[in-house]
Amino acid sequence: MDSATGTVLLKGRFPNRDETLWPGEFVDVTLVLAVDSAATVVPVQAVVTGQQGTYVFVVAADGRVSQRPVTVARTVDTLAVIADGVTPGTLVVTDGQLRLTPDARVEIRGGPAAERTLGVQP
Repeated sequence: MDSATGTVLLKGRFPNRDETLWPGEFVDVTLVLAVDSAATVVPVQAVVTGQQGTYVFVVAADGRVSQRPVTVARTVDTLAVIADGVTPGTLVVTDGQLRLTPDARVEIRGGPAAERTLGVQP
């Protein structure tokens, strides 16, 4: 990596039937190293870091929240990949966590659960 320009020199072979690419041309490339289709992810803003580690607030069916410790494997863009602590389909709080305490009631104002309540198709 060139620290002055922030670029990486790579060589590659690509089909160029319509001659869109030219030798020596600079291009932006996204390189996908792996795909984990079974990953559990939450929005990165749902993860809170405290003195006891990282956690999320989970919303129960009755609208009350509980604090659940999680292990974050990595973050990718706006998502946190969760290695342990929550399962797919778990509803987590993404805004206002600093004002929450365990067993507090929350109101769902957006997202899939609110859309189902309003009858909007996801």
